[in-house]
Amino acid sequence: MSSILTHSPADVVRRVLIALNLGSLPSTVGDWPIQVSNEPDYPDNLITITDTAGITNGRIQRTGETLEHKGISIQVRGVSHPIAWAKSDEIRVAIDEAIKNTSVTIASTSYMVYSLTRQSGPIILGREPGTDRYLHTINAIVALRQVN
Repeated sequence: MSSILTHSPADVVRRVLIALNLGSLPSTVGDWPIQVSNEPDYPDNLITITDTAGITNGRIQRTGETLEHKGISIQVRGVSHPIAWAKSDEIRVAIDEAIKNTSVTIASTSYMVYSLTRQSGPIILGREPGTDRYLHTINAIVALRQVN
């Protein structure tokens, strides 16, 4: 859906995952903090969401509105393969089954997430260079609109 967004799609999806209890804001004490576009070295178990290329689905001729699904990548880092896999698969199930027509608010801005569709994954990337932590990623597209 074409519209100007106050927050990036990655930040909106972060709020959706937090609402589903799949992670927490980095500023709060909780398991699996979710970062946006920044992956600090600590903690070991971490989720990072970045904005990626989306898919343009055309344009409405009468209004000129471009129809677009924004792209995101969700990376899960864990202290072991089983831990990273379990969290990645939990997120996969949420994407496939729980995220549809979901409303979230960031500060005073509200968003409607119509759908989050996986394009891949979870993909196992192996060990993080220089550490024993494991990386998994899920690529997805999101249909969303800023409500206010």
